[in-house]
Amino acid sequence: MVKDEISYTDFQKLDLRVGKVVKAESVEGSQNLIRVEVDFGTDIGKRKIFSGVAKWYKPSQLKGKKFIFLVNLAPKQMMHELSSGMILCADFDQKAVIIPVPKSIPEGTIVR
Repeated sequence: MVKDEISYTDFQKLDLRVGKVVKAESVEGSQNLIRVEVDFGTDIGKRKIFSGVAKWYKPSQLKGKKFIFLVNLAPKQMMHELSSGMILCADFDQKAVIIPVPKSIPEGTIVR
């Protein structure tokens, strides 16, 4: 099912960036969430982001790797903490698949 069409102007509002997971841990009291600390380089710095991927990933599989994140998503309260962004995943075969970014691409790089 294709979602409603958006304008190019709406698309330009999304701030997608490469981030490196510097810390990842299971969230006590949740079977779905992993808390990651993500480094987005000098412009943005580090952020805490929660992701509902614990069903498919262990924190050790995320730490030290680079992925694409939406960084201008309004912060959301999750498990008594704020999540300040969202990791992008592909929905494939009833699984969330996080798409890795090559190590050579610097943290904070804009994705278009």
